[in-house]
Amino acid sequence: MVRARKWQWLTALLVVLGGLMALARAAPVANAPTPPSFACAATNTGIEQVICATPDLAAADRTMATLFALDRMSAFGFGASNELAAQRDVLKQMRGCTKPPVGQTVAGCLRIEYAGRNNDLALAALMLSPDVALPVLRRTDPAFAPVLEAVALWATEPAGADWSDPTRAAKRERISALLAPLVADLMGKDYPRTMLTEPGADGVAVKRVGDIFISERHFTAFLNVLGPYLPDGNWPARSATGRRSLPCAAVIRHPALLGATQSAFGSTLDNFVLDTDCAQTLPPTPMLTALDGKLNAAWPPCDGTIRFAAYRVYETALDTARLGLAHRDLGIKAPRRRGVTPADITAARGELTALYAAHLGKSPAEAAAMAGDAINSIMATAQECE
Repeated sequence: MVRARKWQWLTALLVVLGGLMALARAAPVANAPTPPSFACAATNTGIEQVICATPDLAAADRTMATLFALDRMSAFGFGASNELAAQRDVLKQMRGCTKPPVGQTVAGCLRIEYAGRNNDLALAALMLSPDVALPVLRRTDPAFAPVLEAVALWATEPAGADWSDPTRAAKRERISALLAPLVADLMGKDYPRTMLTEPGADGVAVKRVGDIFISERHFTAFLNVLGPYLPDGNWPARSATGRRSLPCAAVIRHPALLGATQSAFGSTLDNFVLDTDCAQTLPPTPMLTALDGKLNAAWPPCDGTIRFAAYRVYETALDTARLGLAHRDLGIKAPRRRGVTPADITAARGELTALYAAHLGKSPAEAAAMAGDAINSIMATAQECE
């Protein structure tokens, strides 16, 4: 009887130990390296071998794949985005890391490419998956991440929302906590303080963080001035545009945010005003891209820092076109510009007409009129120096 109990106990112990071993095999090992998105094998290319052998690069590759999968859909909420073209460009640049710049290693070159791309992909995914995107943005651009979190929270509420409503108290408190240090920093600098606190023709003034909740114009005015005064911090790589960007998905929900990308300073500082990622996250527009490329290639040399204001006006016109937000102005006609033909203009106009019909639900006639307005605005602001 004693022997039977002994064997029963031993059998039970072995069952428990077996279960624990199975759990240990199934559970992830603490601090185990994250594998890249591809299989590591002896047949990998040289770049792939470096990624497989470098834990932080392997983890960055996995992050890039995760974010890219989220960003395949356009910021309109359906249809393909233009991220595939951007991804191909980045992968080409990564392959160029086999011959890194002087003073860099292959791994160091790849770190810069991954950081820049993951920053852009996380920005694109912010409105769709903030829980996935924000941790990445806090690593790639910690100085700007609070602004992006605040914008994302703002954009979850409808345009023109009443921020004094008690149901928005928690979001208001979080946004205030995120932006209060930045507002205080601007108030400590003469030039941006003057720009924000002295009401312009529209009567908008921002003197404290609470003022940004008065209206969307107040929030936008703050963002418009903020860009040049954000510290680089340890932002490891510039985005494709070389500027910090607002997520296009937030602008679609709150078109007033596009005002944060307009010329604000009339000087070199306009070169650092916030941008958007609409070119990557909206549907591909190759004809518009081609027109933009030709206009830029033939842009005459411009003197003086005021030229940066002209560049910003033009770039905002491009985003306005991509979003279908161009104003109806029968007084604006598309002027002739260097380097482009009537066929180039017609092709871009037709492409935008199709975009507005397919993605904005416009009738053929309305879409054509909107496309005409958009092209007129682009051509009117192109190749200007002041």
